[in-house]
Amino acid sequence: MAKLVNRTTILVVDDEPFIRGVAAEYLRDAGYLIFEADDGVEALSFLDENPEISVLFTDINMPGMDGFALAAEVRARRPLMRVVLTSGRERPTAAQMPDRGYFIGKPYAEGQLTLLMAKAAA
Repeated sequence: MAKLVNRTTILVVDDEPFIRGVAAEYLRDAGYLIFEADDGVEALSFLDENPEISVLFTDINMPGMDGFALAAEVRARRPLMRVVLTSGRERPTAAQMPDRGYFIGKPYAEGQLTLLMAKAAA
């Protein structure tokens, strides 16, 4: 089966290397271009250096800058950035979600993640 080529570039942010790697692999297999970051500070550096990134996929529960703070900072810098939040510990309230943002709970299946990412990237 031929891999679909997708021009959407996604930044995957999670402080757990294994979880981040699995999500990145799922999305690469779906044809997305992927950058990976360990934390919010590294994520902001990637965003500054790579204007082609159009979707932020971030864990909520991270040390230092959590996913909510990262999403808010990203939207302040790039208002049209699409944001997908994830967590295995909590489900955000509507007030906590960025405008036009999405949430997927952990653990997620590959198909669930790729379907949601296609919706977010559209």
